[in-house]
Amino acid sequence: MVVSTLRMRRVALLGIAAALAAALAPAGTAAAETGPDCTNGVVPLNPYVVNCGLPPRGNHTIGAAPDAGAIIACRHSPICLSYYVNYPGTLIVPGYRP
Repeated sequence: MVVSTLRMRRVALLGIAAALAAALAPAGTAAAETGPDCTNGVVPLNPYVVNCGLPPRGNHTIGAAPDAGAIIACRHSPICLSYYVNYPGTLIVPGYRP
């Protein structure tokens, strides 16, 4: 009789301790996921927007051939492409630049 009472108290104390540990332990919340640093499209006349569907860009050298994103963004404006190749950072129309 005494042994069963001690056993019941021990089980009750272990249950309370487990409940307190679960309640006081920090919740394992995952960090908020951030989206990719690119867009799923091309912004016309802005060759500096990074597109998710194109290969990553290399280093930009003045006078070098433009990358695919610049060619697509400036496809109807030779001035836009000329500025991208010869004057990096210059935009014809002010807009979003990463």
